[in-house]
Parts: sequence; C-alpha cells; structure tokens
Amino acid sequence: MKRRGRPVLGAIAGFFLGLLGAFDLMMFKVRPLDSVSVIGLPILGLVVGLLLAFAAPFGRRGPAS
Repeated sequence: MKRRGRPVLGAIAGFFLGLLGAFDLMMFKVRPLDSVSVIGLPILGLVVGLLLAFAAPFGRRGPAS
C-alpha cells in the first residue's frame, strides 16, 4: 500500500492554523476564553489538515513518459 501525501505535516499545520484562529478570535474579543471554540478550532484544524494531507497532491498525474 503506497502512502499518499504527508499526514503528519498536514496534522501539525492544521493544528497550528486552528490554534492561531482561536487565538485571534480570543484576542479580538469575538469569543471569550472559556468558549468551546478555543478547543474546537485546533481540533477541527487538525482533522481538516489530516484529510487534506491524505488527498494531496490534488492534481496527481501518472508517471511521465
């Protein structure tokens, strides 16, 4: 079975993107610190990063002739 994409890199990048989004929402006082979004957004980012990493590269072609 051939592995596709880079799932660990996608998970780490998604987690940090979700963490950054939650931090921004907290700092601009859109969401309070005790909100679920502070924990939910990093977890959602992790899952989305994993899913996108398994689907990457999006435009995969066959081997060059």
